[in-house]
Amino acid sequence: MHTAMRSSTVARYARTPGGIPGASGLHFELFSSADTLPDADWRAVVDAEHVFLQPAYLRALERSRPERMTFCYALFREAGRPVAVASFQCVDFGMDCFGPNLVPEDDAPGTSHFVRAQLKRVLGHMRVRVLICGNLFVCGPHGFAHRPEVDAERAWAALAEAVDVLQARERAKMVLVKDLAPEALGATRALERAGLERVRVEPTMVLPVRPSWKRFEDYLGDLTTKYRAQARRARRQFEGVERRSLSAGDIAALAPRVEALYGAVHQRSPLRPSRVSASYFVHLKEALGEAFDFMGYFEGGELRAFNTRLRSGDELEGYYLGLDYAHNERLALYFNALLDDVEHGILTGARRIQMGRTSLERKSALGAEPLDLNLFTRHREPLLVPLARSLLPLVQPKWTARHPFKEHA
Repeated sequence: MHTAMRSSTVARYARTPGGIPGASGLHFELFSSADTLPDADWRAVVDAEHVFLQPAYLRALERSRPERMTFCYALFREAGRPVAVASFQCVDFGMDCFGPNLVPEDDAPGTSHFVRAQLKRVLGHMRVRVLICGNLFVCGPHGFAHRPEVDAERAWAALAEAVDVLQARERAKMVLVKDLAPEALGATRALERAGLERVRVEPTMVLPVRPSWKRFEDYLGDLTTKYRAQARRARRQFEGVERRSLSAGDIAALAPRVEALYGAVHQRSPLRPSRVSASYFVHLKEALGEAFDFMGYFEGGELRAFNTRLRSGDELEGYYLGLDYAHNERLALYFNALLDDVEHGILTGARRIQMGRTSLERKSALGAEPLDLNLFTRHREPLLVPLARSLLPLVQPKWTARHPFKEHA
């Protein structure tokens, strides 16, 4: 099924000759593969430090062939000059992507047993094609960029025009434009005018690195006694673990174990629309080199966990983890991986550490702060209304902010 979808997409728009004119005044060209992108034109728009929109990253992701996913790209021009780019992912969502929370439980108020049964029956066989501007594999606004001299509202209006064309060509029932900051007013006006609804989703957690932190001990010194003791206890639990920064060849050699550890974490996620294989990490290491760090945690020669991170300008992006949950509590694997991100960010001079949108309280306890984000959605199927509403608890979990630093004590 995946291959058939890909070949069909290529047949429809391997490249759009001459570009498609829009009311915004910008023309756009469509591409079905990152291998066909005109690199010089693309890089004329995308900042070199924006890793997740660089052709090298896009090709690495595409070559790893994530489940149920195809890709497309848009290059926008004004008077022949490249002024904006967009990256899209097309995913076939099914009930298995969302876990048991998709349909209200039997004791949930407001929904009859008959309605729940019908929803489960229909959704169990349904595949909803979703067009996403952005990246399902990372938090943040990584789907669109434009040159600074182009008015933001006009640029986003051009993106909305491309979304209209792609939604029709892909026969997508739903569109998502993901992870925009609330202060992106030009984007908000343009997308809402195009009929997309703004939805506030769970924040991503960001740890600002203080200038006074030169070593990990400086960070620990700013924590209250309670949180500093937690960190030191976790470090003691980790004393028998060996850290190894793995090469692409090392990752490939450990592929079955890497996939098992990644799969253990993936299965616990309430929202899992697609899945990558170990080849994704191999391709990333080959494409990005030192900018991508794959850290293996070994005990007695056995890979117990892995932690990955990406450097993007002055930010460190805490990325995918894989864990052996049978040893997680004893070794504090997850907590130590987060502490390693903090230490690595400090030692490499990062100004911010992006920690993602899972385990919000745990990351808050490290000092990370929530950064609010919006996504924009449009659906053209009546059945998707209850589906979209039932997803909101998954993207808006309840959590309590922690205040680990001394000035908040």
